[in-house]
Amino acid sequence: MARQRSSAVLVGLGLVVVLVLVWQLRDALDPVPDPAPGPRDTASPVVAAPSRSERAPRLSSPPLPAPSEPPELRGHDTIDPCTAGFEPELPADAEVVIAHDITLAVLPLDDRGRGSIDGKPRTSETTLQPTSVAYLVAGLLEEAATLTGTTRRERLTVIVYPTQAELLARTHAPPWARAIYDGGAVRIALDPSADLGIAVPTLRHELMHAQLHAAVGCIPAWFNEGLAMYFAGRPPARTWVRMLRSPEAFELVPLQAPTLSDLPADRADRAYGHSLAMLIYLVEHGGEAGIRAAVRTVLAVTDQTRRPVIDLWERLYPGVTPRAVLDSLTRRVFGVPPGPELDTMLQAAVCCRGMRNLAGFACHGAPVVADQLVWIDAASRDVCYATW
Repeated sequence: MARQRSSAVLVGLGLVVVLVLVWQLRDALDPVPDPAPGPRDTASPVVAAPSRSERAPRLSSPPLPAPSEPPELRGHDTIDPCTAGFEPELPADAEVVIAHDITLAVLPLDDRGRGSIDGKPRTSETTLQPTSVAYLVAGLLEEAATLTGTTRRERLTVIVYPTQAELLARTHAPPWARAIYDGGAVRIALDPSADLGIAVPTLRHELMHAQLHAAVGCIPAWFNEGLAMYFAGRPPARTWVRMLRSPEAFELVPLQAPTLSDLPADRADRAYGHSLAMLIYLVEHGGEAGIRAAVRTVLAVTDQTRRPVIDLWERLYPGVTPRAVLDSLTRRVFGVPPGPELDTMLQAAVCCRGMRNLAGFACHGAPVVADQLVWIDAASRDVCYATW
């Protein structure tokens, strides 16, 4: 009996050794499995994880110098991308919601915020839904990360102000700003005419700045501003028409700087318009994959400040001048190349469609209607302006 027990013990030990060896061999041959999910966060949406073949490689940027204090925007809506971000301080009087790594802080609506914004009356139906907006921000950040081929930034704070006046008073933002990204948070004014109380194109613009700052870092202004405008999806209609009526090409040098802060106000609109035209040129010649290729080009530079990437345009399109970009924009908007036909169109009224849709924006010339500054073209149903 003792011999039988000893044999059984030896057999058992042998099986254990075999199982251990098999398990070690399995670990050596198979990839390490994903870690088991923790307890479900009820404040976060459930999203299926992509397969290994679908996951984009993480693109990371080297550390950037941190600002000594919240930086000045110097007349623009976003921070210099060559400086590091910072942790923003939340207003003490804000209602705070945290969902999916998004902190949404909403300042209360008081007597200063009642009445109207730009003639749009506040109504009882205009109610901000903080949790819905937080999930919207998370989704838009994922979209921005996918478009740029980067990993979504880990955290972001969005602060909502009851009026544009309150935004300007608390942040010292440019007087025209509806929102800003200051390196620590996206700060945006409540919009009583929007479905969620937030102007989504404006939010998209600033979120792209926030994603690029965290995931890419130091980039030239034309790429930073052009991509933010592209992501927002609204064409700068008046700026583009004015640019094509006075088609002198914008110099590339100011657009290669990290920010447009040194430009005088009368040149800033054209700089933004030309930045978007350059981004459109990139997409037309390389698809949206061209955006991701541009990001990889930036991240391939090893210098921590990435100042050499001011020549990003020449790296992507050597020999393509700003004037060539403007000619490409002419064909896109008016459907004709620069020349007598375009000149005739631009000497009359200009009618456009897709004023809120960048992909569908197009214009044509039309006869001026007596005593009318703005009208609807009877044939095309486009919006026409006698002057732009």
